[in-house]
Amino acid sequence: MKFFLLISIFVFSALIGGCQSIYEPIIEEAVEKAVDEYNNSNPLAERVIEVEKIVEVPVEKIVEVPVEKIVEVPVEKIVEVTVEKIVEVPVEKIVEIAPTPTPTPAVKLVKLPSDIEQKWICDPNSEACKINSGASVGTYDISSSKNYDIGLSFVSGYKASELKAEIDLCYPKASTCWQESGENGFAALIAQPVLNDYIHAEFKWIPAIATQGWEGPIIYTSKLSIRTPTNWFYWTYNPIVKIIDPEGNQSIYQFKNWKAVDTAQYTIE
Repeated sequence: MKFFLLISIFVFSALIGGCQSIYEPIIEEAVEKAVDEYNNSNPLAERVIEVEKIVEVPVEKIVEVPVEKIVEVPVEKIVEVTVEKIVEVPVEKIVEIAPTPTPTPAVKLVKLPSDIEQKWICDPNSEACKINSGASVGTYDISSSKNYDIGLSFVSGYKASELKAEIDLCYPKASTCWQESGENGFAALIAQPVLNDYIHAEFKWIPAIATQGWEGPIIYTSKLSIRTPTNWFYWTYNPIVKIIDPEGNQSIYQFKNWKAVDTAQYTIE
């Protein structure tokens, strides 16, 4: 009995399955016509739509892409270096200065005795000249009625005989500083031929004297000699010497601290 029941169930299932394949297209066609006819207002169509087959759409596989590892690279520390300020120092312009040529002194053309420069020369070894120059301190002791070579010379274009020498032995005292019964003091120029200079002259034959000689101006040196007055008062003086040339030009020289003394006092000692 059981066996028969099982066979019946199997046969019935097979019939149902076979009929389903036959009637399913018919049903689907009828439903489509009903929808078109009733413009989707048929309740049956709504039900059909509701029972539409849900199709599972396969989702594409999500692939996890490996992200490259972000590596933090250490950045070197930026150090701000202080730059020293560059200062442009203005350089002075170098100017090449050409050496100044030493001017050549103009040579004075000497033709006449008056063209020769007149000057005094005081011997530095003379006591009177030492006192004048300040090399010696004190007085120049001098006595009456004596001739003195005080070491003073005069240079000019004139001979000693052409010059006039004067001396004031009383200065700064009043004139006549000796007794009136005595002799006056005076000054004289003595020629010094060995000291003459012939740089501007020429030695040649001179027809006027029918012999050889110097033609042209000669530089003459004359020595001054002084004669003191008799009975000279015992004072201290600053004598003044004056030379006058033929042209009337004067040259003056002054001594300092001449003291008139009595020679007898030094003789007794």
